[in-house]
Amino acid sequence: MPPRIGTPIRRTPPPPPPSLPSTLPPPPLIPTALLAPNEQRLFLVALVGLVEITKLWDTFLPLFVTDPDPTWTSSLRISGPVTVLAWTGFEVLALYFISLLRIPLLSPSFRQTTLLGAICLAINGLCWLIVEPSTMLGYVNVVGTAALGGEWYWNWFYAARKWSEPKHIEGVHKIRLLPYSTATLNPLQLTYCIPPDSHQPLHVPIVFNNSVPELLDIVIHPLSGGAPQTKTIYGSSLTRSPARAVKLRITDGTGDDDDEAEELEPEIDPLSALVLQSGKKIVGHPRDIDPASVPSVKPADSLALIPRNLAPTENVLFLKVDQPSVITLRNVVDKRGDRFHLTPRREAVIVSCPSGGRFVEQAKGGKLVLKKDKDQAPELRCVGDEDVVTFEATGVSPLQVKWEKKRTDSNGNTAVEKTGTVEGIEDTLFSDSADPTTRTRVSKSHHVPLRVSHDTPGQSTVQLLSVKDALHNTYTPSGYSAQKAWKVETKKSVKFNCQAPYQLLQNQSVSIPIEILAPDLNHPSQKLERPLKLTYTFTPTSGGEAQERVMEVKSKKEELVVTEAGSYALAAIEGDCVGGVMEPSRCEVQVVPLPTLDMSVTTLHECAMDVGSTAHLDFTGAPPFKLEYIEQRKGGRPRTISQQFSGHHGSIVLRPEQEGAYTYTFTALSDRRYRNIQVTQPPIKQTVHPLANAELTGKLIKPTLYSCSGDVVGVDVEARGIPPLKLTYLTSHGTHSSNTTITLSLGRTNLQIPVPDALSSSNPSASGKLHINLLSIEDGNGCVRKLESAKSVEVNVKREKPSARLASGGSKQVREGEIVKVPLRLTGERPWKVVYEVDGKQQKVTLNDPNAAIQLKSEGIHKLVKVNDATCPGEILDPSSTFTISYLPRPSLAILPSSALVPAKKSWNHQGLCAGQEDQVGLTFEGQAPFELTYRLGKDGKDLGTRYLKSAQDAGVLHLETDPGTYTYQFITLSDGNYPSNGLDQKISHQVFARPGGGWIKGGSSGPLCLDGKLESGAVLGLRGKGPWQVTLGVRKPASAKVDLYTINTAKPEWSLSLPDVLLNDIGRYEITLHDIVDSSSCPMELLDGGEDGTGFRDETRISVEVVESARIVEVDARKQVCVGDHLEFLLQGKAPWTIEYAWLGKEHRVTSGGSRFSRFAEKAGEFEVKSVALRGDQCKRQVEGMVRTVHPLPSARIKSGEDDLREGVSSVLRPRPRPRRRIADGH
Repeated sequence: MPPRIGTPIRRTPPPPPPSLPSTLPPPPLIPTALLAPNEQRLFLVALVGLVEITKLWDTFLPLFVTDPDPTWTSSLRISGPVTVLAWTGFEVLALYFISLLRIPLLSPSFRQTTLLGAICLAINGLCWLIVEPSTMLGYVNVVGTAALGGEWYWNWFYAARKWSEPKHIEGVHKIRLLPYSTATLNPLQLTYCIPPDSHQPLHVPIVFNNSVPELLDIVIHPLSGGAPQTKTIYGSSLTRSPARAVKLRITDGTGDDDDEAEELEPEIDPLSALVLQSGKKIVGHPRDIDPASVPSVKPADSLALIPRNLAPTENVLFLKVDQPSVITLRNVVDKRGDRFHLTPRREAVIVSCPSGGRFVEQAKGGKLVLKKDKDQAPELRCVGDEDVVTFEATGVSPLQVKWEKKRTDSNGNTAVEKTGTVEGIEDTLFSDSADPTTRTRVSKSHHVPLRVSHDTPGQSTVQLLSVKDALHNTYTPSGYSAQKAWKVETKKSVKFNCQAPYQLLQNQSVSIPIEILAPDLNHPSQKLERPLKLTYTFTPTSGGEAQERVMEVKSKKEELVVTEAGSYALAAIEGDCVGGVMEPSRCEVQVVPLPTLDMSVTTLHECAMDVGSTAHLDFTGAPPFKLEYIEQRKGGRPRTISQQFSGHHGSIVLRPEQEGAYTYTFTALSDRRYRNIQVTQPPIKQTVHPLANAELTGKLIKPTLYSCSGDVVGVDVEARGIPPLKLTYLTSHGTHSSNTTITLSLGRTNLQIPVPDALSSSNPSASGKLHINLLSIEDGNGCVRKLESAKSVEVNVKREKPSARLASGGSKQVREGEIVKVPLRLTGERPWKVVYEVDGKQQKVTLNDPNAAIQLKSEGIHKLVKVNDATCPGEILDPSSTFTISYLPRPSLAILPSSALVPAKKSWNHQGLCAGQEDQVGLTFEGQAPFELTYRLGKDGKDLGTRYLKSAQDAGVLHLETDPGTYTYQFITLSDGNYPSNGLDQKISHQVFARPGGGWIKGGSSGPLCLDGKLESGAVLGLRGKGPWQVTLGVRKPASAKVDLYTINTAKPEWSLSLPDVLLNDIGRYEITLHDIVDSSSCPMELLDGGEDGTGFRDETRISVEVVESARIVEVDARKQVCVGDHLEFLLQGKAPWTIEYAWLGKEHRVTSGGSRFSRFAEKAGEFEVKSVALRGDQCKRQVEGMVRTVHPLPSARIKSGEDDLREGVSSVLRPRPRPRRRIADGH
């Protein structure tokens, strides 16, 4: 209803403004100027999240990784109730600390902090439950196995009793459980070497686990021989690891560049790679680096090469060593006297590093003197020479030495000519009494021959590059003592450059050129470094004995200046690197006679009626000739005229221009060699004569007369004119000439002109030139015509008989099939056909060089038999000279006899070895070192391929295989420095017996054994080898250091633990140790140290068997008769829980008791009988006899029924009527 008019309107007053709090909340503890509130919240949430994630990661990581690497946070992971409470407390304190920071929206109150703490406790407990559920449940479980005398839900009462100790039990005896301490010598199984000149000690690492050593007993096996020595040292004398780890030569992957760290190259330094492999830091490479394939550790690196995967309980100490030896640990104890367990088959082999690499300079009194380390002048050698030099190499054999040969030519250019490796440097004979463990590790010095061939001129230098021993250690020699230098020159030969006799002018000299033949002398004027001595012989032409003369040759081109005519022959050449005398070795020097003139004059008017005269001239000497004469006309002035003639015959037509008396006077004659020789001849008068004609026809070649060519020269002449014709011809040689007139027919005629006696074939030394000239022809009318323009015939006369001889006799040893070039010296005309004989068989060869060599390859005595040149048969100058070729012996092999080798037909049988045992077979070689033996290795009928054995000496060592099997070593070929291959047919048979071994392949999983029982368990011992086996076991009782040994024999490879003779009369852990295994091979036992072999056996040498007290039940009291309502009390002996079987009211019951008191409330009458009692799982079950309790009913009383009236103040008595009962007191 609307309000009435005039009614005042009520206005609602505005709400009062909200009242401000009296105080503002305090600001955050961290100034907001530094970090805004939201930034503070983000930072704290991230920090708490990081801590929680780290906790969860360290807690759950063992569920996914079997053996995670320890970190500084992994020790704080949740692993028990203490860590659960500790993490919860830490988290509650962290929440309280966060609340103090007063960060908005992140400041929990007390109630919130309590609630969050409860949540943290629940989460931490849940983590513990997930990680170790059995431990947690066992810790918090207070509900045990059901006990006799009550139901399971009442057992908390019995379990709670364990938390309180009874008053009558007092005293505490603490038992400290010590950790299992171990000591491992040389954990990386490396070898060590000490340089011979090093004064720095070597440190061998020993890894100790769980304890610190106090005393160490070490056994030192000297490598030089002698008995082992035992030395005791204090643990304080061992060297600790440096505070700052020594860096390895390659990165370990901890750098900034992760990509490069994962791409390692272990080949750079295999020792460092092996260390990184031990720490599993090598990524991308197979982890199969064998410690036996890496070089030894040197003193400078010995502190760095330790394993990277050491556990927190392990520490490394270093043992100082300064002498080569083999060191093993014998005993290690700590300060309490407890012994360390020593890792088996660990030793430290310390050898001398390889050294040497020095050449042997000379031998004095049978002793070798090493080359001094100073520069020496190179020794002189000739091309084709060989040197066998000796160098020294020291180290553990077999050694390997690399070398190279460099050559420097005349221009100073140096290049590597050849490289090589000398292998197989080792001793061959060992004493049978030597210790095989150390004898192969002894560093010894060896003097090794090295053959060097000088095939190229220049300076050759042989440099030893490295010496490598059997343990992969390398030594690089340096200095002049590791070098050997030679200056190699070619052999120099000598010959005359004399193709024809030299002409000696009267009262003058002539030079005979001499040439030194050497390929390295290229420039004609090149001087020799050292002069040569040349011996030659001179035989005068006039006759007489040969004279021997000597001259010195200083350059490649020399001249022999002679002033006497005769025969000069080279005899010998002496000097450094000289060869022989080459052909031509003989040169003839002839005296050139003075030119002469014979003249005949005819007048021209005798036949032709012409005025004048003709002077016919015959010359001796060397054309061209120059004749000077004076023409004197009577009454006129004399005129000197000269005319030149190219041949030995000429004519001058004297035709005066005017009539008169003319006188022609000849004054001087010159030829090619002489000038202006005075000539006296009568004047020439003019005559006239009709002329016939004759001329030479055919090809005018220069014929040559040899020793077998005869004494007649045929010349074709064609004649014209009026017969009969008479031909006059001139024959001249040297200073001799003669005219011959013969009758000539018309036409062409072959004239047979005899050779002068001086040039006949009967004179073997005759040589020179015969000139035949046609002088004149006379016709039938008596007219003579001078044949001035007729051509002459020049005949070469070489009457020297062809010959052959060996340049030098002798003998030579060569490889079979190798060709030997034997130089010959031949005279005559090429080609020569030479016949030689070897062992009665003749061989023919054709040669074109007077200094050619015949190639011989047959073994025997070679002798020249016959020689023919191109025209005539010749002679052998020295028929007795021979050349003998013999073959170098082929390499051969001999096997050194030994007590372990039994000879057979073309084979040897070795008596056999045990696996891992080393033995060698000594071999001797005959031939030229180095040797290389090729053999084929077979195992159990299978071919394992071809193997090689190299030796730089006349002996070698064949190292026999050490793995089990039957081996054959079939020797195929043997090569030495002379022959690349020589077939062999020898064999060595060798058998390696597998060492017996074994281990516990199945432990005692059936549970503990019972006290007073026999040592029989389900543990199974697996055996390897050839049965039957004899096994020695050691049994150690609890808390006893004595070990009792037992021997068993079995024919089966698996044996279950059964020692009936061992009575288990002590409670605790019995330790059964495998001491020895002997099979039918009689080889020592070999254990795999926890590894696995091909059969799956695992060599666990020690197992333990827990012996517990047998279960017993004891009566608390001796009552056999009890009443209903009584408690049946028994005491249980043994180890909880127990299983009790009993009979009650005709039924069998089986109950478990966790307490030592077993009670049962007798609620009914009946018979209770204990049948048996056993420990957990029915172990040590004991049958109980005679433990029977009879439960009787209680006596009862009943009031007689009836009704009595009683008055006030009167009493009534009720008399019970007892039932008769049996007396049960005192057990009756």
